[in-house]
Amino acid sequence: MSKKLAAVQFDKQAEKFSNWSVTKNLEYMEAYFNFCGMVPEDDLLDVACGTGEFSLFCASRVRSVTGVDISERMIETAKLQATKANLANVHLICHDVEDLPLPSDAYSVVICKSTFHHLEDPEVVFQEMIRCCREGGKISIQDIVSYEDEKVNDFFERMEQEIDASHYRTSSQELLIRLYKNHQIQITGIYGLEIELDFAEYLDHAEQSDLARKNIARLLDQGLQDEHISGYFVGKDGRLFFRRNVFLTLGEKAPAERS
Repeated sequence: MSKKLAAVQFDKQAEKFSNWSVTKNLEYMEAYFNFCGMVPEDDLLDVACGTGEFSLFCASRVRSVTGVDISERMIETAKLQATKANLANVHLICHDVEDLPLPSDAYSVVICKSTFHHLEDPEVVFQEMIRCCREGGKISIQDIVSYEDEKVNDFFERMEQEIDASHYRTSSQELLIRLYKNHQIQITGIYGLEIELDFAEYLDHAEQSDLARKNIARLLDQGLQDEHISGYFVGKDGRLFFRRNVFLTLGEKAPAERS
């Protein structure tokens, strides 16, 4: 999906995304804040900040926050929430994250949360994250990662693309680690966990066409009838959940060599 079409999709589903329980989950935000080891003196850059929930969560705990996202509607939603929370240290910008309109070496922490699976060229975005990070600063990616089993992964990739047209490709854990190593960013922390997502609620966090809804129903029926795939679904109190792996990476930008 092109960046322009992705922006249109994000605009359509900004309110749904902002109201999703995962987006609002304070426990997840607290855990990620602690994983990044942020301190009051930090200047945070949140790349592809969406509707700004994590940016605003951090704003009361760090010196400044800058959030950038390609979706006008998501940035509008983030700005409204920042105003309601009376946060004066938050700067929110609508812009393509492959070409950040920001100075180099300006931020002590640069993160990209729950976004790499939307990116057609994640390496370009990662290079921009590095550019904007200060020497000795922290760079972190948090995102879902692909399933190790190829058949299972192919099934869920098809499902994800029907649920959210802005989904491009889920990276593997190994690819994310290699991204750091290829750009000489020393990895200082990694953490992986399996979460269970409410399937109906997951559908509602995004916007689908009638055709996509039909394709989702067909895929779900196929998956539940497949002995290999059905094990990744769990029934709880009459609701259907599916298992997804999330991976967090933290690295440090090394000081430039002095001549």
